[in-house]
Amino acid sequence: MFPPLQKTRMLTPSPAELRWDAVRSILIFFAVFGLSSYGRSLISTIGYKLFPEANATIRLLISLFATVATVGAVLAWCLLVERRRPLGLGFVRRGALADYAIGMAGGVALFAAAVGLCSLFGIAEVSPSATAPSWWLLSLFLVGFLIQGLSEEMLCRSLLMISLSRAWPLWLCTVVNAAAFAALHLLNPGISLLALLNIFLFGCLASILMLRRGSVWMVAALHSLWNFAQGNLFGLPVSGIYGSPAPLSTTISADTALARLIGGGTFGIEGGLSATMVMLVGIAIVLCLPTKKSEISEQ
Repeated sequence: MFPPLQKTRMLTPSPAELRWDAVRSILIFFAVFGLSSYGRSLISTIGYKLFPEANATIRLLISLFATVATVGAVLAWCLLVERRRPLGLGFVRRGALADYAIGMAGGVALFAAAVGLCSLFGIAEVSPSATAPSWWLLSLFLVGFLIQGLSEEMLCRSLLMISLSRAWPLWLCTVVNAAAFAALHLLNPGISLLALLNIFLFGCLASILMLRRGSVWMVAALHSLWNFAQGNLFGLPVSGIYGSPAPLSTTISADTALARLIGGGTFGIEGGLSATMVMLVGIAIVLCLPTKKSEISEQ
C-alpha cells in the first residue's frame, strides 16, 4: 500500500522487538492523548472564565480552539522526544496546498452526499436558516474545525499509524488506528454502535487516504470540512454535539425506526446508514487511487 511509511532498519528486528515496538506505540498514543486532554480542558476552562456569559455556541467555539493542545502535544512528543522530522508526521511540502484544497472539497462533497441520501429516502428537509449567522462567526468556526480536524489526524494518523507501521503490516495499522479513532468518541452524546461503526469507517477512509497520498494534509482537510459542513453549512449536530450556527437548516426525521436508522437519530447523520453508505463508497474510491511517491521516503 504505502511502503515509504515503514521505517527501514540496519538490522532485522526480532519478533519480540516488533511486539514491544507496537505496544510502546499504543502506550505513547494513550499518554499523549491524556496529556492533550488535560491541555484542552485547561484551555477551555480559561476560555470559560474569560467569557462567563458565553452561550452554547461560544463554548463550542472555545472547545474547538482548545484542540490546539493536541496539536502541541503531538508535535512536542514527535519532534522533541522521538526526534522525527516534520516529514515523519506526514507534513509533506510538495503539493500541500493542492492536497488541502482537494480534501476540503471532498469533505463537503461526502457530507452533502450523506444528506442527499437522506433526502432520497424522504427523511431530510433542507431550507434556509430562519436567522442568518454572521460571517465572522462562521469564519471562526471554520478555523476552529481546521484545528480540530488536524489535531485528531495528527494524533491517530501522524502519531499512532506511522509509529505502528514500523512493526505491523499497513492493513493492521489501519484497523488499529481506526479503532482508536472511534474510541475517542465513546463519550459523545447519543453515541450508538452504528455511530461507532461509521466513525471507525471514517478512520479507515482517512488512514487509507493518508497512505495513498503520503501526506496528512488532504485527510486533515477532509476531516475538518466534513465536520464544518455538518455543523456550519447544514446545521446538524457534529458527533452528537449541537450549537453551531449555519446558513441552512436541515431537519432529519426521527419519526420511525427506519428514519432513525438511516438518519442517525439524536447523534446526527454520522450515526445512520446514510453515513455508512457514503463511507463505504469513499473507501472504495480511495482504494482505487494510485499511490503517490512520498517525500517521507527521502528522509
